[in-house]
Amino acid sequence: MPRGKAREGRRSALAYRIVYSEKLEAHHAHTHINYEVLYVREGQVTMFIRNRPYPAQAGDLIFLNQFDEHSTRLSGQTYRRYYLLIPPNELRAFHHDVRLLSVFRMHGAGFPYVLSTGEAKPRFDRYFELLLGAADWPSDYRDTRIEALLTLLLTDAVSLRPDMFISADGMSILPIRQILEELDTHFTEAFSLEELARRYHVSPGCLSAHFRAMVGVSPMQYITQSRLTLAKHMLLNTELPVNEIARQCGFGDTSNFVRRFHRQFECAPLHFRLQNRQSQTEPIARDAGEEEERDT
Repeated sequence: MPRGKAREGRRSALAYRIVYSEKLEAHHAHTHINYEVLYVREGQVTMFIRNRPYPAQAGDLIFLNQFDEHSTRLSGQTYRRYYLLIPPNELRAFHHDVRLLSVFRMHGAGFPYVLSTGEAKPRFDRYFELLLGAADWPSDYRDTRIEALLTLLLTDAVSLRPDMFISADGMSILPIRQILEELDTHFTEAFSLEELARRYHVSPGCLSAHFRAMVGVSPMQYITQSRLTLAKHMLLNTELPVNEIARQCGFGDTSNFVRRFHRQFECAPLHFRLQNRQSQTEPIARDAGEEEERDT
């Protein structure tokens, strides 16, 4: 087990971020640019995800995506955890198994979020120890090791909680993965639900309802959140003015972008840039009066 309060694996070429932490910190509501796997090594915590409480204890896995606003409340004097952050483009490149990846992407109504490993906990402890070490592996096969370990983790997880992974029947109603990839590729372009539904030979209402049931948000909400996520990244990593960021992210006009950004993150884009420029570590707190959170 890692020593000390926190240890972070070096970023690999795939830009995974793997962290072990023992800090006793609660966190305000926030979202991530990346997908996240949180693993509680020791202790207890209550996660509030989309305003609902989810108690988690040692041996529990929690799967989060960019749309899962969450906060943490400590439940004791011990909270040792690993978390793995995966950029969206790397998740899609890493694996093509629709079912395995569905635990990250399909967070519709009733998704349980927390997976208890039970008697398999020692094996998952080892997986995360190896993942942390793999990020520093001095070899051309570093990325291969990370991918292999993540595959082992997910295949074990699906055997423990198959209900957290989309079934074959669920995948056959609409090609949700294909629709998601289309939205991921073209979210900065003009969006028409009617045109999208026509291409998949369903009504707009049917497509929207099924998409929401599977993913947890409507297609338009998915597009908007994807644009806002890109805008956060551009605010932190470029010197582009707000109006140019709004244009490149697909917002019709700057005022619409500023209004939506403020509604989501409770601060204006320029204020967000000034507050968070000093540290670009995800996740980013929604509370503009707090420092950016360092870990979950």
